[in-house]
Amino acid sequence: MSDELAEHLNALARDGCYRVDAVLKESTCETTERVYFQGANGAEMGPFVRKRIDCASGMGTAYELLCAAQRAGRRFRFLPRVHDCYRVGDGMVVVMEYVEGETLADAVYRLDASVPLALDVFPRLCDALAELHEGFDAPIIHRDLKPSNVMLSRGGLTIIDFGIARAWRAGADEDTRRFGTRAYASPEQFGFGQTDVRSDVYALGMLLYFCLTECTPDAKARAAGFADVRIPEPFRQVIARAAAFDPQARYASAAEAKRAFLAAADALGVPPADSERAEPPADPERLAPPAVPPVALGPAPASQCPPSPVAGFPAPATVHQSLRARLSGFPFWLGVAWDVLLALLALLLVAAGVSVAVDPQPGSSLAEEPFARRALSVACVVLLMFFPMLFLLRDRRPLRRLFPQAPRVRLRVEAACAAGAFVACFLLVGLLGALFP
Repeated sequence: MSDELAEHLNALARDGCYRVDAVLKESTCETTERVYFQGANGAEMGPFVRKRIDCASGMGTAYELLCAAQRAGRRFRFLPRVHDCYRVGDGMVVVMEYVEGETLADAVYRLDASVPLALDVFPRLCDALAELHEGFDAPIIHRDLKPSNVMLSRGGLTIIDFGIARAWRAGADEDTRRFGTRAYASPEQFGFGQTDVRSDVYALGMLLYFCLTECTPDAKARAAGFADVRIPEPFRQVIARAAAFDPQARYASAAEAKRAFLAAADALGVPPADSERAEPPADPERLAPPAVPPVALGPAPASQCPPSPVAGFPAPATVHQSLRARLSGFPFWLGVAWDVLLALLALLLVAAGVSVAVDPQPGSSLAEEPFARRALSVACVVLLMFFPMLFLLRDRRPLRRLFPQAPRVRLRVEAACAAGAFVACFLLVGLLGALFP
């Protein structure tokens, strides 16, 4: 049997040892799955992430570099653990750590964009990029750094999705085959030159803008010099330099961007309290899925931590908060229309409840009850079931526009509106009770 055939059969054997739990993302060149390793005795380990990448697309080379470095004994604080990386036919298969937690996009939506959040996240994000740029013989350029590719958990911060990442090569004037996400991708990713570490520094500046405003940076923001009432001037200067159109005008490295950010924080008198804290050592109990002979998968991933907050902030997002996070990606006017629709639906529910209380269907159980009891029953259903649901599904951006730097004021306004709606509903029921004894 030839070595090539043996390697192919071995890859197929490894492939068959995983049970697919869910398809997380799918495109023409890449499929991302959540999988569980199944042992010979039926026991399962996981979850893990498995990526199937079309090698003809030129994607995935960074995973091979990361896997090789980790098998050689390197440990990274901000990069996921790659357990296995092998070829099957014309494709590449990557099995890696499943990172629990929430994305930066969800965290910013849940916690609200603010200076304290940026102070907590941005220095660690710079450290993560520095690890990617400085931890290999040739810097690895991520090229798709965006809020959904930054994971926050109790274990810290992790950069994910290295599909279009590449190692820097001298003289590669036209290296970009895939653009990344337009709002966060540097100009050189669209044919203006070779990407290098300053391309990721560009994305760093855009991510800082997002952490401070919860807005996706666009041409209008650039034209305004990234000026915004929510962005203190020292931080605006950091963003403007990091996201300069000319790569030569940007910070030369993520470490330099971090130093500039910390200097700006000092100038504002709000230095990050934990910016220089020592990171915990790597977990010695990282366990890999069982090896499939003759392949050794190497040390396995960090223990899976339950979702938990960014340091110093509340608990992680729940299902309804994730839904609201999706709504935040729509245009602002659509969010206003959504809130108006919810308000009209609330009024419709109140009207329906009043109709049932005043004129119940003949023969129904409510028809035999006195009006006061009917009204109380309907009010409980409307107030305790439907109103909280509508309140949780609202789009909060209109209030954020009115009170951009006062989250406590927004919270009080929202609480006052909710309390007002409850009181008005009860007053309406009481009035009807007086009119229809």
